[in-house]
Amino acid sequence: MKIILAGIILGTLLVFSNIHVSNSYLQYNLLVTVKPEKTIINPNDFPVIVGKVTDEASKPVSNAHVMVSFGKEYVATTTDSSGNFKYQSAIPASPGDYIINVVVTKDGYNKGLASSSYFVNMPQQVTYSKGIIGSPITATGNYTIYLGKVTEWNLETTCFVKFGSEYKRFLKTCDLYNLAPDDFKTDVKVISVLAVIKHNSEYRLFPISGYYNALKLNDTAKSNYIISTWNNYSVPN
Repeated sequence: MKIILAGIILGTLLVFSNIHVSNSYLQYNLLVTVKPEKTIINPNDFPVIVGKVTDEASKPVSNAHVMVSFGKEYVATTTDSSGNFKYQSAIPASPGDYIINVVVTKDGYNKGLASSSYFVNMPQQVTYSKGIIGSPITATGNYTIYLGKVTEWNLETTCFVKFGSEYKRFLKTCDLYNLAPDDFKTDVKVISVLAVIKHNSEYRLFPISGYYNALKLNDTAKSNYIISTWNNYSVPN
């Protein structure tokens, strides 16, 4: 019996002696979450992307490499001591739906992936009734001049104007404000009053003085003035 037991022990030792130690090591998984800081984003806001990286035991993973892509941006950042990461877009938001994709890597871990989405609202139509004083002035030949208020303009030199009961978008008219070139580097909101002349179904913008000049004239002179102002309109470049 002792001889048999000794043989079994010896055989076991020989088997283990032939096992080679593997050079591989255990890889852990990264758990990644990502989302926009605000669920509703307005045009021209700068979206902020936030997220967190943990291991399978829900412990934060610091100094992980994070690649974030959304819209036209593809940026790199790292997680902090709490496993969090954050990035604010450098590009003002435009209306639409956007997908956020995140890839996280760190030595000793398998690659972590996550995605999310956000929506940017369409520009709101803002109605300004206060501050616009004056009824429309009509003239012969289907000409009408209104007081209008600019609600905003952007780098594409597009103006949104409220006048009467209408709200219109006008292209290439921001030169009316005599803005310097530096003023066009960023989008801004302005509240400027101007004159809107309507002829048949066409609209044109003019400096506010056009409305008040017409207001002071009698009917015949008023019609001549408004028609002349319309005909001398210069299309902005």
